[in-house]
Amino acid sequence: DSKNIRTYYLPKDKANEIIPPIIQNRTGTSGLTWDKPNSWIPSAGSSMRIASFAIPYSDGTGDLSVIQLSGTGGGIESNVNRWRQQLDLESQSLIEIENNITNRQGLLGEYSFLQIINQKIDSAFLCAVIPTKNHTIFVKLSLQPNGINEVEDDFISFCSSLNFPN
Repeated sequence: DSKNIRTYYLPKDKANEIIPPIIQNRTGTSGLTWDKPNSWIPSAGSSMRIASFAIPYSDGTGDLSVIQLSGTGGGIESNVNRWRQQLDLESQSLIEIENNITNRQGLLGEYSFLQIINQKIDSAFLCAVIPTKNHTIFVKLSLQPNGINEVEDDFISFCSSLNFPN
């Protein structure tokens, strides 16, 4: 009986409309700083990593590593092909690799961004190679291919925010 139906209007919760604030972090020894989304959880990585984060997304959690190597760190070709091998993919020539690279601008200058995806094993990497004066910073996010669209903008913002303020 429709006389007993009541309708209520509640104020909309504004919490979901606010983009989560970005937190500034600084690593200990390297002096590297960055901005990261609140949802990223600092995690324990290997000894080579200067930073590690667990990156939650709808279908899982990605693993992000930041590594700093001296000089060119072996160069783009050898590093990209090492990552490709980790995903059971064939090596590529430098020209093929460069065709898949997007140049981005960050606080440390121009850097290379690329996606490496193997749908057969449901694995992907988002990668950034960031040259600095004396080092190269490698940022790699390991995740499932279906998570890329969800986290790619945050990944690029994070990589672009990397800096040595001193």
